[in-house]
Amino acid sequence: MNYRHIMLSADGVVLIVLTVVVILVAVFVVVSLVVRRTGGYAPGWQLRCKKCNAIWDAGEVGIVRIGAASRGKVTYGRCKNCRKWAWMAIERKPEIEATR
Repeated sequence: MNYRHIMLSADGVVLIVLTVVVILVAVFVVVSLVVRRTGGYAPGWQLRCKKCNAIWDAGEVGIVRIGAASRGKVTYGRCKNCRKWAWMAIERKPEIEATR
């Protein structure tokens, strides 16, 4: 059995794992910087109170949604409009159709 071949294979696996970890850390740092500067990052998403139907930009309230897709996503929180605890729907912003 050739132990040198096994060591080279182990080094390759370690290199691949470290590369993935470095990429994940870099993505985390970039997202953290964006959130810290803007309060949130959720292009194309909005937050709607299910009690009073008040709507806010999701990034404005600190939500981060990058490459997200969901159906019926909600979160529980206090509404800034009606001041009550309620379920908040996280929805895609409606696209405004061009008028003819």
